[in-house]
Amino acid sequence: MSHNDEAEDKKTVNVVDRRRFDAAGDSRSEDISTTASSTKPEPDFKLAPDFKLEGGEVPEEVAFSSFVMSLATQVLVQIGEMPAPGGMEIPIDMVAARQTIDIIAMLQKRTRGNLSTEEARFLEEVLHSLRMSFVARSKKH
Repeated sequence: MSHNDEAEDKKTVNVVDRRRFDAAGDSRSEDISTTASSTKPEPDFKLAPDFKLEGGEVPEEVAFSSFVMSLATQVLVQIGEMPAPGGMEIPIDMVAARQTIDIIAMLQKRTRGNLSTEEARFLEEVLHSLRMSFVARSKKH
């Protein structure tokens, strides 16, 4: 094997990162090059950093408990235990309510071990309460 053949066998690969934004969400310059590495890349996006509601207020981050409560409220409206927002007329829909309860149960199963003690307890209590309300309402219909 000649010296040139050995040099060809040991070629390196250069990877050119052509993403428009870096991990911080800032614009990249056009000539950014990196070599391949085995480290996990950082996310190359920033979620709507300048998103604002009408009136200029910046929305707060959604907490897990707020998300669960929004689903629970949806169930209570669907089974007729709570009035619909804004005076809307929403008919009782036990099938949709059951599906929403199942979604919350799926969240409980999929997040097991990743929630704080308070979040896990809150989720368990909400599910129990919704299931009891669903059963009580089902007996009326």
